[in-house]
Amino acid sequence: MAVVLALRNISKSYGAIVIAKDLNLEVEEGDAVGILGPNGAGKTTLLGLISGTAAPDGGRIEYQRRDIGGLTPEKRCRAGIARAFQVPQPFGDMTVFENLTVAACFGAGIPQRAAQTRALGILEQCGLTPLANEQAGRLTLLNRKRLELARALASDPKLLLLDEIAGGLNQHECEDLVALVKRVHASGVTIVWIEHVLHALLSVVRRALVLYQGGFIADGDPHSVIREPKVAEIYMGIEADV
Repeated sequence: MAVVLALRNISKSYGAIVIAKDLNLEVEEGDAVGILGPNGAGKTTLLGLISGTAAPDGGRIEYQRRDIGGLTPEKRCRAGIARAFQVPQPFGDMTVFENLTVAACFGAGIPQRAAQTRALGILEQCGLTPLANEQAGRLTLLNRKRLELARALASDPKLLLLDEIAGGLNQHECEDLVALVKRVHASGVTIVWIEHVLHALLSVVRRALVLYQGGFIADGDPHSVIREPKVAEIYMGIEADV
């Protein structure tokens, strides 16, 4: 399989806090990769480096074998990199349908009529059709998270970055969200997902990495990775939750 994303010797720090130190990562097209790590390890910053909202201190980020270090977040989105944030950020006064149309227009860079057609398809894919005319700001947490993911999908991504999207959901809501992510992945979208809700993550990803003190200390089969002694020590009993 072709490598869709590559981090080459990436370094990033905020003062004495080291997020990445000569970090390397390759993600193959069509893969689903989970990134674990304790609070403060820099997982969200790592997604920011990929999406362009943060800049590395050193190293190279490649997308589809192209150096994207000079691209703005908007241009990275147009190139096929989309991100769903931990805290949903819809346009609260707009309807669900309007949110998706705007995302398709400006994220995918397509005309309004085509964007509306794409929005209708995304509504159906994400189970949001009954809520199409609801104001986004009035949605439940689950549906705001569905909309956050839907807005990312409206930009027609090849690489989807998910940031703690299962947080705050109950068991049933989490299962619904996981089912949606599985459908997205099955459609051919490459996924990089950081998440603390392990049962959600483990039901989707095929590879897991653990970020700690600027580097990946584990990489491989998700169920094997979380049972490694050094990983269990960091999480203080993570294996009991799986």
